[in-house]
Amino acid sequence: MSYAGLGAYNRVAIAIDSKEMVLVKLLNGSVRFISFARNGLEMGNARIKGESISRVIDILTELDCALDREMGGELVQNLSALYRYMMYRLTIANLRNDATILDEVEEILTKILEGFEGAAGKTSTTGSTSGSAYAANGSSKGVRIAA
Repeated sequence: MSYAGLGAYNRVAIAIDSKEMVLVKLLNGSVRFISFARNGLEMGNARIKGESISRVIDILTELDCALDREMGGELVQNLSALYRYMMYRLTIANLRNDATILDEVEEILTKILEGFEGAAGKTSTTGSTSGSAYAANGSSKGVRIAA
């Protein structure tokens, strides 16, 4: 009996360097799906546009749920509010077929991604962060990736 899923899981597990890199990959995926949504919009393909926007919303929902609200303080509150704002804007973009809103969300996601990439780079050169993902300002307080 072949366990193809187990093999795929092992390949992914090897490819992932750290929990911080999971966060970076999720944000990269979000930016990529925004691009797919824009392409769907330009082609007049509601299915591609809608599915791509839904994937970004799913990722943002998971990122919001992964925040440690007990330890994070104002940083986590601001990041959560930003995730929820982007989810709201994506819903409006989907309803109105508005590419400018997609651009707005892509710009926000790119800035967040750049901050996390910089922090993840610091983590890989300075050692482990004991399971916390760094926030855009380099602080890991309150921002975590569930194992």
